[in-house]
Amino acid sequence: MHLLLGPLLVLITAVLFGPVSGGVAGAVAGLATLRLWHHPWGALNLALEGLFVGALRRRLTPLVADALYWLMSPLYFFLTYYLVEGIPAEGVLVAGVKQAVNGLLAALVLQVLLLIPRVRRSLRPLLPPPLAEVSIGRTFSSALTLGAVVPLLVLGGAEGRERYDSQLRQVEEENLHAARVVANEVESSIEHVRHGVGQLARTLSQGLTAGGQLPGQHYIEGELDALVTYSPEVHHAYVGNPEGLALAFSPRNDLSGRAMAGSDFSDRGYVRLVQQARGPIVSDVLSGRSHSPGPLVAAVAPIRQDERYAGYVVAAMDLPRLRQHAHAQVQDSDRRIRVTDVRGGVVFDSALTGHEPLRSITGTPLEQALRDVLSGGTGTYSSGEEGMPMVRMGQLHHFGMVTVPSLGWRVVVEQPGTRLQREVERAYFSLLVTMAMATGAAVLLALAFSRTIVAPVQAVSDAAARQAAGERMARASEAAQDAPHELSQLAETFDRMTGQLSRQMEAIERTSREKDAFLSIASHELKTPLTALKAHVQLLRRKLGGEHGERLDNVSRQVDRVTRLVNQLLDASQLGLEQLPLQRTRLDLSEVVRRVAEELVAASPLHTLAFTARPLLGDFDELRLEQVVHNLVSNAIKYNPTGGVIEVELQEVAGREAELRVSDRGIGLRVEDEEQLFGRFERGDRRELTGISGIGVGLYVSREIVRRHGGHISLRSREGGGAVATVRLPLAPPEQRSAAPAS
Repeated sequence: MHLLLGPLLVLITAVLFGPVSGGVAGAVAGLATLRLWHHPWGALNLALEGLFVGALRRRLTPLVADALYWLMSPLYFFLTYYLVEGIPAEGVLVAGVKQAVNGLLAALVLQVLLLIPRVRRSLRPLLPPPLAEVSIGRTFSSALTLGAVVPLLVLGGAEGRERYDSQLRQVEEENLHAARVVANEVESSIEHVRHGVGQLARTLSQGLTAGGQLPGQHYIEGELDALVTYSPEVHHAYVGNPEGLALAFSPRNDLSGRAMAGSDFSDRGYVRLVQQARGPIVSDVLSGRSHSPGPLVAAVAPIRQDERYAGYVVAAMDLPRLRQHAHAQVQDSDRRIRVTDVRGGVVFDSALTGHEPLRSITGTPLEQALRDVLSGGTGTYSSGEEGMPMVRMGQLHHFGMVTVPSLGWRVVVEQPGTRLQREVERAYFSLLVTMAMATGAAVLLALAFSRTIVAPVQAVSDAAARQAAGERMARASEAAQDAPHELSQLAETFDRMTGQLSRQMEAIERTSREKDAFLSIASHELKTPLTALKAHVQLLRRKLGGEHGERLDNVSRQVDRVTRLVNQLLDASQLGLEQLPLQRTRLDLSEVVRRVAEELVAASPLHTLAFTARPLLGDFDELRLEQVVHNLVSNAIKYNPTGGVIEVELQEVAGREAELRVSDRGIGLRVEDEEQLFGRFERGDRRELTGISGIGVGLYVSREIVRRHGGHISLRSREGGGAVATVRLPLAPPEQRSAAPAS
């Protein structure tokens, strides 16, 4: 849940929306850590992670950016978790590594998710540059790494959990076994002592005088000595009269050497209880007096003659002996055995020396935990105050509890959770080491496999690039010989396709050369009769006048028109055969443009000319540039049949270039026509062009002339209708520009 609702959402927000959004998302997601850890550093860490990854999202992939963040994080954990919060170094290490694994795994999951085509299509406007263009190698390696790490993490986590549960079961079984052994020993000891005092009470009852008097002191002391000597569970014993005064003791003196006979024990609760008892009873835990400085448990039996109460016999149990037995069960381990009475008082504690004052577990975490546990059950409690879980880990205790049925006492055997915590840490670091090794192996395998897949695809791409550059013999099958079958088949199919395309291109080029040669020959052959026809028309025009003269003028104009078409065909064929030379001379380009534009617009009564220019000197082929201007202005007139202004503007732009713009308000252009119209014999397929004459080579010839001058020509639609033709020409030839000194 922490992985799904924490770092993953933070990184998604950071990568898609930037650092500010990532930081805010981290702060919001970190609110859950405040309740869990009781300090703000986990939330701040998530906010910083989102801010850092978001800041680098346009330069690095999420996985690389997050890895850089976690490489710098040890300083943060040292300053906050260790110095400020005082968390032990082991806890800081566990917390830091765990959060780093969560963050890196979330980054890997995010990177793989953003490589899915459907996800990419949905989020394409939000994807940063490192994820906008994805290579096959990155896709394959990321997916393979995630596919190796996630199952390993799940299996490793399950194995670690099973190991923890196994250790917990072992701890609980050990605790319960020790508790049963101690409970049985306590039950047996109590039964022996109770039997001993009961037997002695019956003996003394039989020895009572007719007046109900106990036997003499020496006799009683002898019986008490026998009870203490032959009952190892008995620490000391005495016989008291009905008022609670000790008549005889065994041993005789206390630890200071003072005689115990005659001592007053009337304040003891068992003195009042035994008066109503018909058999032996076991008293509550009480403070030792004289013979034992520690707590005592006494078995008490009444001395009776019929219904007459003549006194009682008390035998104090040897609790140090029980404590030694309990110590034998724990065998110097970190386990602890406590026996408590029904009110929560501690009968004895294996962790104490036996000289401490009586204690109680009432109100303690152990007593609260015992409320929910039945005999033979187990539980856990924390001995420390509420605080950070990483600090409380060492304060957890696991216990098993068994009751002593005859008394209602509880035997509790517990041990701290440090043993399980060490096991968890060992399992966790073992999992991390295994994950690191598996991740490294997965990355290496992913790189190796991705090269196997990417290399043939790259070979096909390189071959396609060389084909596009004109290297028709470029092939990809040699580089894909050892590739998987599908990729090898792709390379072979590509080579067959390029072979077919090469043969088709050769056939097309051969046909094009033959066509250009035919056009060149036909154009030359047509120019000769057209020249002769023009000469004869001019002779007849000088001799004839009136109506015949006007008809001859029309014939002369049609001959000029056909001559221009033939010249365009000849230029197109020479350009196809790379046989169109340039004759550069020094001239003013503005005069050439003005002369051609004014002649063409003057011949069209529906159009007017708006000419703007300044003198621009350069080295150009005057005849060819006249041809370019003629084609552009005549097209502006032709495709603006309703009339209007033809705008011609010539100016100098940066880089010592002349820019010529010819604009009209005609039928305009479609986007797909802007480049297509520069092809040979291309006029477009719009219905508005059916009544407009032309063979579709003017723009092609113009582009080639401009290109040979080192310039560029373009067509675009004009806002509001119409078209704009733009020509840019360098004012100096290329060799002069390269030789000019840098400014």
